[in-house]
Parts: sequence; C-alpha cells; structure tokens
Amino acid sequence: MNHKNIITAFGTLFFILIFSNSAFAQYEGIIKYRKNVMKSTGGHMGAIVDILKNGLPLTAHIVDHAHSINKNNKMTLAMFPKGSGLGDTKAKSTIWENWTKFKNAVDASVRESTKLVKVAESGDMNAFAKQVRATGKTCRGCHQSFRERN
Repeated sequence: MNHKNIITAFGTLFFILIFSNSAFAQYEGIIKYRKNVMKSTGGHMGAIVDILKNGLPLTAHIVDHAHSINKNNKMTLAMFPKGSGLGDTKAKSTIWENWTKFKNAVDASVRESTKLVKVAESGDMNAFAKQVRATGKTCRGCHQSFRERN
C-alpha cells in the first residue's frame, strides 16, 4: 500500500469517527429531552391519580394535568427520529423497524389523552376516572411493546 492510499484511508476513518461522534452527540440530546418529556407525562398522570385516589381538594388542577399529558403525547413521534435508538435509552429498535406500529400506538395515546381533556373539562369525575384508566392503558401498551425493561 503506498503513502497516498494510507493517507486516504486514515482521512476517511477520521471523517467517519468525527461524523459518527457528532451524530451520536446530537442524539444524546434528543434522548435526554425525550426522557424528560416522558417523566413529565408520568408526573402529570401520577398527580391525577393522587388527586383521585386520595380525594385531594385539587380537582381544579385535573384539567391542566390532562392538557399537559395530551400536549406531550402530541410531541412523541418527533422525539424518536431515526438514529436515536443508540446511547443511553430504553427505546427498542422495533420503534424504527416497525414505525407504522409505533405510530399507531402513539396515535392511540393522543386519541385517548384528547378524550381525557374533554372528560376533565366536563367535570364528571366518574367518567374521568374511567378515561384515566383508558389513557394509562395506551401508555402501558406502548411501553410494553417499545421500551426495554430493566
């Protein structure tokens, strides 16, 4: 192998390493972001459950929590760009391998959390409790199919 080929090979390898590290750094940020948004969604759902389960005098907060869950669910697809399955994430590769199934699961969460908002706004706490369970079921379903367990 001559000098020119060696330099070309090292240059190519250097370019690949730099590019892959910058792409990895980009996805590190999106992974951290989506973890925070998902924790936020779980926090809002937990707050709703606490209000209902413990009979807290904070039912006026339920509508705001429901809106936040719905808004977070609407952002979910954008938080899973191709390539963001590597790194410190529990996202399964099946998300990108079967994007249609993942999109359908996210769409179900959006649909149920939209209903959650409407029922919360109605003030019917019995109907709301049922819708909380329906919304939570879509969250669990997505996590079971698309999230690694510890």
